Amino acid sequence: MEVSLVERGLIFKILALILIFTFFLEAEQTSDNVQIAVAPYLLPDNHLIKPALDALFSSSRVILNLDTLEEAGFTKTKPRKFTKLIVTSHPDFPGYIFKLYLDSQRYYKDLPEHHYWILRAKGVKKIRREISARELETLFKTPHKWIYALPQHPRPPEGYYTKQYILVEEDMDLLSDEENKALWASDAVTTEVLDHLFAILNKIGLRDCAKPDNIPFSRDGRIAFIDTQTFGIKNVRYEKLNDYLSKPNQAYWKMITDQ
Repeated sequence: MEVSLVERGLIFKILALILIFTFFLEAEQTSDNVQIAVAPYLLPDNHLIKPALDALFSSSRVILNLDTLEEAGFTKTKPRKFTKLIVTSHPDFPGYIFKLYLDSQRYYKDLPEHHYWILRAKGVKKIRREISARELETLFKTPHKWIYALPQHPRPPEGYYTKQYILVEEDMDLLSDEENKALWASDAVTTEVLDHLFAILNKIGLRDCAKPDNIPFSRDGRIAFIDTQTFGIKNVRYEKLNDYLSKPNQAYWKMITDQ
């Protein structure tokens, strides 16, 4: 039976409608899945800074680009060399730092930003649990990290890579790079500290934490685990810490980490 041109046109319209409906259905399901995934790590509605963050990010598209970020009052906004991650602070939110990607930036490794924020928040929970289980709160700490869901409006114009979340962290009040490296090379780092450090790194598989930049000293004397994204890795890079230790501690660290 031959199909008329009118009937063919109708069939094509129906198929097009089905495709459109399927696209929006899948998009909605993806959005629902993301919301479920980030839910355990969201900044609580009753958090002290939540209302002020809502007001700030509702006033303009703050993360559109570097200019809008700086105009909104954020400081030290230079993207990091490889990841292009921006680690910044704001004078209206003392005691907190913010990690984010801009709408003008492509997705890092083609993955949406919430993927990395979830990993960092999960890592913090694992580290905090381990520190507590070993009763090492006087030696180590790690910042609370929350995912902040940006307001739905205003949205970026077409052509941008829309970001939906940023990461909010407690400021660990860290020493300067020079002070930090001097402490790691000093007698303040005892064999007991190295034993506990190795136990935590090994248990959680914190691949990138065996270096002063990622486990710096804070002004309260404790070592802060601040890089919490990569965990569950068998081959921790213990050798990264070697050159920053005193000669006796280098020998001890190499021995306990089986280098």
